[in-house]
Amino acid sequence: MSYDLYPSEVDQFNDDSSKNKELINFKRADRGFNKIYRNVLRESDGKIIRKKIELYTTGGTGSNIRDAETGEYYSEFVGSKYEDLYFKVSLSTGECRSLNGSNTLFYLSPQHYERHLYVDMNEDIINNWEEKKNTLLVEMNKSVKKNKNIVVY
Repeated sequence: MSYDLYPSEVDQFNDDSSKNKELINFKRADRGFNKIYRNVLRESDGKIIRKKIELYTTGGTGSNIRDAETGEYYSEFVGSKYEDLYFKVSLSTGECRSLNGSNTLFYLSPQHYERHLYVDMNEDIINNWEEKKNTLLVEMNKSVKKNKNIVVY
């Protein structure tokens, strides 16, 4: 059985759709899946609307890092030095109630986080993360030169 993680708009709003019910049950069974709600400014008319945001938390130390927006699992582990390749956020508002007990979110970049949760961040935070990530990438590339069998992207 396959599951479409990005149903069409028709399926999202048609509660009678069996495909939509399957997707909802699939997500409910996912221990890292969450729904939160945020008040967001709608640019078309300047009104503030309540927006549902679906997100995925990552488990504790030793578990695979998971993309907070897509739910995709990455090969890097929480607690490893490679964790610095991702932008890590702890959602400490109390609205995130994962069955896995986590409120930790990983993103590919601060900009990814900003787009997904409709927030604006301080440029210093973004610059510090980019510097930390770039330091790790330089270290990884040095390691590649020593071991030519390993390829780092």
